[in-house]
Amino acid sequence: MNRREALKGVALLTGGALSPSIISAVLSGVTIGGSGKKWMPKIVNSEQNDLITVIAELIIPETDTPGAKAAKVNQFIDLMLADWFTVAERNHFFKGLTDLDAQAEKKYFTKFVACAIEKQTNILKKLEKDTFSQKNYNSTEDSQNSTLKPFFNQMKELTLTGYF
Repeated sequence: MNRREALKGVALLTGGALSPSIISAVLSGVTIGGSGKKWMPKIVNSEQNDLITVIAELIIPETDTPGAKAAKVNQFIDLMLADWFTVAERNHFFKGLTDLDAQAEKKYFTKFVACAIEKQTNILKKLEKDTFSQKNYNSTEDSQNSTLKPFFNQMKELTLTGYF
């Protein structure tokens, strides 16, 4: 499968066009790892990395094939955020991570990564449902960023692209 076919597949799976940042990165041949050195995040902190890793693994869990964690999707997402996303896209993504943790704290009195898998899945299902009903889009007072995709769509795009 070449890069263009992979992009078409990911766009189909996410239900729409991919963000220009993701398309640019993939078509330029962005890759992760391979240097043999211990990976160090470029932009995310350890808490954000843990959250990204858990969410990605829930989107593409390990079955008889490796999941998102084994594919090091978190490293791909860190690279995309640091080197390819615009400041607005990056800030929107980080706000989404913060909001997700806040939802877990409000509903289950603990951070998202500390919740049981069933509770994590419930939160993500609600987030996805809200995304489909457009409740998760930026508010009208944030008109500068009104073209940004909902956080969950960003996360799914990044996870699927990074995995493939």
